[in-house]
Amino acid sequence: MTDALATLFEGKEIRALERAGEPWFPIVDLAAAWGIDRTTPHNILIRNGEAFRGFVCGVSMCDKMSPSETGFCVNERGLYLLIGKITTGKLKNKEAAANILRFQRWVPELIQKYRKHEIMQVPAAPDIRAELEEARELAMICGKSPESFQAVILRKHGKPELAAELKASGEIVRGETGWYTVTGLVELCNDPTLTAERLNTYLANCRENGEWKPFQYKEGKIWRLAPRGLPHGKEYPFNLGNGHSEPRISWRESILVAAGLKRPVSEDQMALPARAV
Repeated sequence: MTDALATLFEGKEIRALERAGEPWFPIVDLAAAWGIDRTTPHNILIRNGEAFRGFVCGVSMCDKMSPSETGFCVNERGLYLLIGKITTGKLKNKEAAANILRFQRWVPELIQKYRKHEIMQVPAAPDIRAELEEARELAMICGKSPESFQAVILRKHGKPELAAELKASGEIVRGETGWYTVTGLVELCNDPTLTAERLNTYLANCRENGEWKPFQYKEGKIWRLAPRGLPHGKEYPFNLGNGHSEPRISWRESILVAAGLKRPVSEDQMALPARAV
């Protein structure tokens, strides 16, 4: 059985795969929550196989995970051992080091609450990103507003409140011309103080009413789409030129409106002026 913990680590979901009453944690979730490359904990487990014996299981045992999520899961003792094997002082990414230190203080209490069933366990939600992407592409082919098509998908999966918010927000600006890199978005903002690096950081640290609600997050050195960014961006494979590729994000101009960096065009502004008699 796979459950998503109702309490998240600073907005990042860390799944618990319960077996014989014991929670197991996918290292892909841990790496994403900490802000480090997923290969780092993977390599630690490989190099210290004997130390982790009995505390780690292969993805074949985690039958509720996606086939694309390769790697391992660790139990509670394996999690503490894994944290101890990461030398935060040697991490080049100081933000990731700080994340891990905060996680060390946070996780013991959470696991105890989980064991006492004080934390509600909810079934892992289906991944609807592919359906949202398909709805957006279909809307573009039909010349319709993407949010109206995506609202249908959200209602289908029992999320009417999100569908209503998407439709009411007017985040998709009429007359968009296409997709943009972060550099292209900076040019659209026409702000001399804004850089691509600052915009990336802003999109990853957006908050509403004090709650962290990012449009993207960093997986190692790679920016990935967060659920909130799905209506405005898409990931595509970028050819590195060495036979390998990595995901990159293309954005619609609507992301600037959603992030509060650009105001939407009102209906009266889009209307043609009356012809003089």
